[in-house]
Amino acid sequence: MKIAILSAADVAGSYTATLMERGHEITIGPFGHAPSAVTGMIEDGIDGVLILTDDDDNLEEIAARFTRATGRPVWHNLTEIPR
Repeated sequence: MKIAILSAADVAGSYTATLMERGHEITIGPFGHAPSAVTGMIEDGIDGVLILTDDDDNLEEIAARFTRATGRPVWHNLTEIPR
């Protein structure tokens, strides 16, 4: 599964390692403003998004747009992601 990690802080490293050990392909953002970020994630074939902050409205907007556009999941916790 190809997963985009959206993180305002540099905390994605350990999450990336864990997900890669599980066989996932990872892309790390933020990816700019919401419309272009969502377009880029769709073009890159992202299967789901993991958000590692709960206080960044831009990241939440990107995730919400991604879900509306694709129907694909957005996770807020590593344990929610299928193995």
